[in-house]
Amino acid sequence: MSSGISISVNGSPDKELTQAITIEIAEKMDQAASFTLKYELDISGGDLPYLTDTRFDPGSEITVTVSGNNSTECLVKGPVHAQNIHMQHGAGGSWLEVKGSDTSVKMDRETRSAVWKDLTDSVAVQSILSTYGYMPDVENTSAGHFENKHTLVQRESDLSFIRRLARRNGFHFWITCDATGTETAHFRRSQLGSTPSAKFVINLDSPNFLSLDIYWDVERPTSIVGVQLDLNAKSNITLSVPKTPQTGLGNTDLSAITGDTRSVFLSAPSDDAGDMKSRGEAALIEADWFIRAACKTTLAEMGSIVRAHSIVELHGAGSRHSGKYLVSGVKHIIDASDHKMEIELVRNAWGA
Repeated sequence: MSSGISISVNGSPDKELTQAITIEIAEKMDQAASFTLKYELDISGGDLPYLTDTRFDPGSEITVTVSGNNSTECLVKGPVHAQNIHMQHGAGGSWLEVKGSDTSVKMDRETRSAVWKDLTDSVAVQSILSTYGYMPDVENTSAGHFENKHTLVQRESDLSFIRRLARRNGFHFWITCDATGTETAHFRRSQLGSTPSAKFVINLDSPNFLSLDIYWDVERPTSIVGVQLDLNAKSNITLSVPKTPQTGLGNTDLSAITGDTRSVFLSAPSDDAGDMKSRGEAALIEADWFIRAACKTTLAEMGSIVRAHSIVELHGAGSRHSGKYLVSGVKHIIDASDHKMEIELVRNAWGA
């Protein structure tokens, strides 16, 4: 296995488990991080010990960390919940895949019935996260839910509920784990003003990947309008979001590129101005990502571990497509020879 890999089971390092055929970690925005550990399966006789190994039992907590360039990154921490088993009669060819997700999966196991009143979405999220032991990283929201108007009703799991609130505010929800095992739950909009964590280079000296695919599509809304009735005051609440609230990752955003009016009417029911505004901004944020890109590299070539939700800087893609991008997904594929990364990027503007 590639050097720098460490695997722990229920908090205890286990060197044997680093001898996997491959380790795959998938990080993707708005999804739980997942892992797949693949091992050679000896079926020469007996009870096939790996298939009854308690380290691979349901609920066994796996932590995968990677060290390199004076830093250590925890790629995933969470419970085992599935296995794939392949048996090949004769010598060799049999294998076991151990699968799991980050600990947010525990938030999705029980449907809950609750009514949240006289608070904002972020306060409700803070309250839920406090019961799971996460360090909270919760951005405040303006959407209010009051008993004399409309309360916030939950009829789903905590994870589904938080993800619903995230989407209606233009937020993302994800879990990270540091090298000490401490987990943080993030509920916030993408921090597009962050300093780039990595430099991607192509078509220049010292490239760190060899191919890049870029796709763009500008047929999407650039403004939101809406009107709803305040049932208490019997008056209209009007909404106008003329442009995205997000920071542009380039110098020419979508509205400047299209040069015309592309509006959508917000039809979501609401009698709170803060909720209306949040939903309108969220719709534009979702439509904002009109550029998508994909590339493959390795830890050795890149010199650093690329993570989802981070900002990176692309060089060598021309004046239009060089610049900052948001990492929307990374698949880490680790074996005895290398640590490969398949990376997905999004952007809401072009120009360096």
